[in-house]
Amino acid sequence: MASVHYYGSPGERNIGIYQKNGTATWEWKYGDNFNYWGFAVRPESANMQVEITRQWTTSDKDLNQVEHFIVNVSDPVGREFRPHGDGGMLRFTAIRVDP
Repeated sequence: MASVHYYGSPGERNIGIYQKNGTATWEWKYGDNFNYWGFAVRPESANMQVEITRQWTTSDKDLNQVEHFIVNVSDPVGREFRPHGDGGMLRFTAIRVDP
C-alpha cells in the first residue's frame, strides 16, 4: 500500500509567500528520484491569477534534487473579479507518494 506525504510552502509549513504581479523564479529543495512527486503553486489571496510558465528539476552528483518554477502572477480578467492590487500571497504545495 502506498503512503502519501504533504509538504507546505518552503521555509515555514503552511505560510504563504508574497509575489508582486509579474514573473519570478522560485526554487524548492524537495524531491528525490525514488518516489512520485507532484507540485502546485496556487493563489492564497482572492482575485488573483497564478501561472507556472516553466517547471524543471535539477539533480546534483549526490542526487539532491531541487524543483525550479517560473511563476507569473497577475489580476484575472472578467467581471466577477475585483481589482486586487499588485500581487498577493502564493501557496506552494507538494505531495510525495511512497510505493
